[in-house]
Amino acid sequence: MGVAYCLEHMIQLDPPVTPPTLSSSSIYLTEDYAAKISDAEFRKEDDGGKEYAQTDDDVVYRFGILLLEVISGRLPFSEDHGLLVLWASSYLDGKRPLRGMVDPTVRSAVPEKDLEALRDVVRLCVRSDDQEKRPAMGEVARTLRGVTGLSPEQVTPRDNPLWWAELEIASAVESG
Repeated sequence: MGVAYCLEHMIQLDPPVTPPTLSSSSIYLTEDYAAKISDAEFRKEDDGGKEYAQTDDDVVYRFGILLLEVISGRLPFSEDHGLLVLWASSYLDGKRPLRGMVDPTVRSAVPEKDLEALRDVVRLCVRSDDQEKRPAMGEVARTLRGVTGLSPEQVTPRDNPLWWAELEIASAVESG
C-alpha cells in the first residue's frame, strides 16, 4: 500500500515524477517495515539528451507486475517459467485455480474474496489488449485500500517500534 500511495502522489505532482524503473529490486523496507521506493534517479537522459520518464500507464503496468510478484512469491522472469505475467495469465483469466498462483507461505492466510479482488487489480494493471483501459494509479490505490483497509497514514514510516502492533490492531478492527 505504501508503494501504491507513493506512486499516486508522484503522478499527481506538477509535473508528474515517475521512477524510470519500478521493480521489486527498487523497493526497500525501512526499519519499521514501511515500503520505500529507492530509485534515486527519477529522470534519465538518453543518447539524444531527452528526459526519460515512464508514462502513467507504464507505472500502473509495472505496479501490477510488482503486485503479482508479491502475491505469487516469484520473480518477474525465471528460466523455468519465463515472464511472470505470461505464467500467471491462466490464473488471472480463471482457467486455473487462483490459489495455485499464490505463494504457499501466505496461501492459507489470505481470504478467497481478497485474493479475487487482488487478482482483479492485477488484471486491470497488466492489460495488454488496451492500455487506455488501464486504471489510473489513484484508482488502483483506492481499490487496494478497499481490500487491505490500510490508509496512507497507516503505511507511513514510524519511529515507534510498536507501530506494527498498532497496524495489526487497526486492521483487525476495520475488518471485523
